[in-house]
Amino acid sequence: MRATIAANPTQGRKLRADAQRNYDTLVAVARQAFSEHGANASLDDIAKRAGVGPGTLYRHFPSRADLHLAVLQDWRDEVEAEGRRLAAIEDDEQVLDEWLRRYVDYKNFFRGLHEALLEDNTDEERPALNLCKEQLSGISRDVIDRAKAAGLVREDVDAKTVCQMLSGIAFLVDRSPAGTVDVETQIKIIRAGIRPAA
Repeated sequence: MRATIAANPTQGRKLRADAQRNYDTLVAVARQAFSEHGANASLDDIAKRAGVGPGTLYRHFPSRADLHLAVLQDWRDEVEAEGRRLAAIEDDEQVLDEWLRRYVDYKNFFRGLHEALLEDNTDEERPALNLCKEQLSGISRDVIDRAKAAGLVREDVDAKTVCQMLSGIAFLVDRSPAGTVDVETQIKIIRAGIRPAA
């Protein structure tokens, strides 16, 4: 059984339908806000964008750390579902190509939150961040090992190296004006570099 991040203070009791909608909306809006403005994005602005009052936000998330953890869990759930989806695809090359692109997307969001949390995080957030890193690394190892078995990746290439190169692309995307980084071309160059010699 995978470890989960305890994020919802109301966990263990079923929320009313309207309360669950508010919770889900707040997490989705917070995820976007943290992606745009970092982990210290305004909580009042998040509540306003979610269409609820600050009191509703604080009932679900008594502290900023609670909201961070909920967003990290939401992110982990999405990454886990993507890992399962890819594992069910029969075409090994499709799996490799799709994961390289998805990794850049996932890393780009996580890095923005991750960097801010490392500067000023709680004891709860430290293991949560580690779980997120381990999840990305685990799926990457599975994908690269599968690609090696299919003859798509050289035996001397490890998942960690591929992830470092993809993280470099994500870093450029984060630090550059929108649309100025040709992610597709850079991923194609990585694919060419890790492919076995003909």
